[in-house]
Amino acid sequence: MSRHRAAHLRGDRGRRKRARIAHSHGNRCFYCRAPFADPATEGTFDHYLPYTLWPRNLVFNLVVACKPCNVAKGDTLPLGLLLVLWPLLNRDQLELVA
Repeated sequence: MSRHRAAHLRGDRGRRKRARIAHSHGNRCFYCRAPFADPATEGTFDHYLPYTLWPRNLVFNLVVACKPCNVAKGDTLPLGLLLVLWPLLNRDQLELVA
């Protein structure tokens, strides 16, 4: 378990929150759109803006992803967000997201 995972992301409370967030995205993985039979147990929380860049567990920054997508994304910025931010980032910041 991750050191930064807050109590509201674990246990029964976390399962209910995963189910609510997944329901808002059509009970599918946020990235690959694969459907979940039970998002409360199959889905994993992912920080859309990586926790290493913004260490907060705010609901609007959380998405539910399948484990392979969550692992593949890791601490990188999603491509869509990176393309929006690209003109605003300097060389040192770009090394962080690569």
